[in-house]
Amino acid sequence: MNCTLIVDIDGTLIPILVDFEELRRRVRGVLGVNDPLKPLGESLHRLRIDESLKREAWRIIEEAELESTSRLSIADLEVNAEAIKRAVNSGLRVVVVTTRSYKTARIVLEKLGLLSIIGELVTRDYTPIRADQLRHIIEKYTGRVIFIGDTLYDEKAAREVGVEFIRVESYRDLPRVVEKVVRDCTSNSSAVLK
Repeated sequence: MNCTLIVDIDGTLIPILVDFEELRRRVRGVLGVNDPLKPLGESLHRLRIDESLKREAWRIIEEAELESTSRLSIADLEVNAEAIKRAVNSGLRVVVVTTRSYKTARIVLEKLGLLSIIGELVTRDYTPIRADQLRHIIEKYTGRVIFIGDTLYDEKAAREVGVEFIRVESYRDLPRVVEKVVRDCTSNSSAVLK
């Protein structure tokens, strides 16, 4: 089997634990901009502003992400962690992508017991641009690539780089979707996943 499963963190693997609207408001205040900052990481990266202001904005974001890890309910997320473990045990390569920092993404994956079994972790420290994260993966790994995410931005990035995409409405949908991917990959189906 030559399947790579890409999984987003916030909203896909775990619930959204950061109040992104409040965070955007704080970042806009620090930067003195009226930009919608959606998606936050990509928008901040692309803004043409003083680098010291950007560093301060990234610091505020990192602080919110770090604080959010204390609200992770491992018991609530055990079924998601088990689904990822079953996918790996079935022979799928699992790569995690996120616009979180490496530091905070690592904490999330460690708490879920997934850090040591995933194939790779691609964070905003590599690039906050989702399409570039996906390009990195498809250039590195051969075979079928399926990306599970929760936003329109995830879907748009997947389309841009030609990666199969499955959108979850909630992190609670992840186990069912992962099981479908495992079944499709193990049966060597080339049908587009729905």
